[in-house]
Amino acid sequence: MTRGRARWPGLADDALVPPLDGALRWEEPVRAQASRDAGRYLSRVPRAVLRPGSVADVQAMVRFCRTHRIPVAARGLANTTHGQGLTGGLVIEYRSLAAIHTIGPDHAVADAGATWLELARAAGPHGLTPPALTGYLALTLGGTLSLGGVPPAFEAGSQLDSVHELEVVIGTGELVRCSPTHERDLFEAVLGGLGQFGIITTATVGLVPARRRVRGHALTYTGGTAFFSDLRTLVRRGEISEAYGEWWRPGERGELHHLETFTFYDPHDPPDDAHLLRGLAVSGGDAEITENEFLPHVARIDDAVDELDAAMGWRGFVKPWFTVWLPESQAERFVTETVSGLDPDDVGTGGFVLLYVHRRSRLTRPSLRLPAPDGSDWVYLFTLMTAGPADSGPAYAAAMLRRNRRLYERARALGGVRYPIESVEFGPTDWRDHYGERWPHLERLKRQVDPDGILTPGPGMFA
Repeated sequence: MTRGRARWPGLADDALVPPLDGALRWEEPVRAQASRDAGRYLSRVPRAVLRPGSVADVQAMVRFCRTHRIPVAARGLANTTHGQGLTGGLVIEYRSLAAIHTIGPDHAVADAGATWLELARAAGPHGLTPPALTGYLALTLGGTLSLGGVPPAFEAGSQLDSVHELEVVIGTGELVRCSPTHERDLFEAVLGGLGQFGIITTATVGLVPARRRVRGHALTYTGGTAFFSDLRTLVRRGEISEAYGEWWRPGERGELHHLETFTFYDPHDPPDDAHLLRGLAVSGGDAEITENEFLPHVARIDDAVDELDAAMGWRGFVKPWFTVWLPESQAERFVTETVSGLDPDDVGTGGFVLLYVHRRSRLTRPSLRLPAPDGSDWVYLFTLMTAGPADSGPAYAAAMLRRNRRLYERARALGGVRYPIESVEFGPTDWRDHYGERWPHLERLKRQVDPDGILTPGPGMFA
């Protein structure tokens, strides 16, 4: 560990690192730990890792890196899968700045390194919750707000949609406060901007009253037609709170479609099971019913991942995931054809296939790209969470990346749009196509806030 006026290896003798409240780490094990993300098949070893003791540390090191043309990437808990947050320059680890400063009646103020699980647990005793909680919550605010953060609650919007204000360090080292009414262009670019326009240091996010209990209904289908019909019926009624689809034994004989729904409620007003499940293609009487408290419910996937990791080392598995937004008019076709064409390698030893549905009008941030309108207010998020064993080798990852590109091209031909947390190889031309009419604006803003192009090189967006 080096503190104070260290010298950055390989630079001129006068290239002294500024004094820091935190620590700049040069040790090989620390750098190696920051060289991979959740995909586990790419490696970029940084020259140094900053564990900031203050926002001023982030500013000082961004200024230093700008002067010396050193790329910079912020790292939360590294849950992207294709090197989006990796760099051979400086990695800034969010987790050393993780305070939750304020829990107010309708908002929270927290550092970017705080996780959504920590925020949910801090807000819970106040009877509050963030309105949009992803299925897995061991994710930092700074990380998901740079990407999207899509929950199973289909009326909640994304995590981007509940943000009131951000503090951001831009590529010049300046700390900028931005919101829908102040520095709006920067605010809208940073939210879902893959770290290209600034490093989030603090976020003010909305809170809403939390229901105390959760009733779950699990339905199983042997065919896709009934599954999609019931999914559409349930979300359009708006009587449940969360819904998602998953596939058991995809691509095999006896493949099962599974629909999970959850309804948030208070004990004095429990849901009527028969009413919620009325008129479905499968009998509501066959549903598996579960009960839970709210906080254990939202933390259950974190618990399940911990159990998977303890049982099989799941976090070390190679995970070349594929995730795409689909218009409602094409979702059933794409998902049915894709799932029926999967083989065991496509899913892997520890993989999953998931489908979320969301109301388009709740997804309001312009950098979160969605399919073009097709007359429906619903869009679908399909995820193939491939997870092969840790010893799968580079050939396996390469084959899955080729598969992902093929799936992306098929989805794009049907109006689909990539959700870029995952593993599709993209170049500048792909990014221009992805952002469409927004691209010229983003290019101008990039030159303004990151004039030397040092921020977050992993996606290759402005290469």
